Amino acid sequence: MLGSDAPAPDAAPKLLAVEVDDDLAEKLRRFPLPDGVLDADMNQEEIAQALSTTVNTISKWIRDGMPVAQVGGNGRAYVLRLSHCWAWRHAREAEAETRSRHNENQINLLRAEFLGVDVNNPAAQLSAKERRELAEADMRWSEAQRRRGQLVPLTDVIELLESIGKIVRDGIESMPDRLERELDLAPPEVAAVGRIGADILSAIADRIDEEELQGRDLPDVEPGARLLI
Repeated sequence: MLGSDAPAPDAAPKLLAVEVDDDLAEKLRRFPLPDGVLDADMNQEEIAQALSTTVNTISKWIRDGMPVAQVGGNGRAYVLRLSHCWAWRHAREAEAETRSRHNENQINLLRAEFLGVDVNNPAAQLSAKERRELAEADMRWSEAQRRRGQLVPLTDVIELLESIGKIVRDGIESMPDRLERELDLAPPEVAAVGRIGADILSAIADRIDEEELQGRDLPDVEPGARLLI
């Protein structure tokens, strides 16, 4: 039978007096012990069991800044407050997760910039290995299509469009003189034809600029000349 001065079986031992700074107080507020778990001062072996890790890991965490209720040494064991270690560990994991998400977002933004796609495009979420495999598969498919005559190299298309553009520009620019000779137009009529031709060339150049097909800066270039750039 227990004596009158023996503690009740479920009575919690008295805890050491420990100062709590603002940073630890914030961690304790964010990550309290689970419901029903009472706080306790433990040695390293007990804290390792409580946090499902090893004593070596606990020693490393102490070096990394995990709060200590009583510093050990010279035969005196470390004392660690369960609630403090619990909050510190979960805050550390939350910070690592936040940092990981931030870094992943920046990586995806750079991938999207490199690939020229929106960051929400699935291509921006691919790893370097996945992008390489996808690019290799695309190259093999493109080569097969080219050999079947179903795919034309971009340079061939550009050369064709530039040659057509030259024909159109030269034809429109020479049209006033031809009409003057062949139809005996009066000077005002020739000038009107010239203006109409210039408007057509300008409209074509503006349409190309809108689609950004050329991908080059075109400062101080006449609209008609842009057809060949």
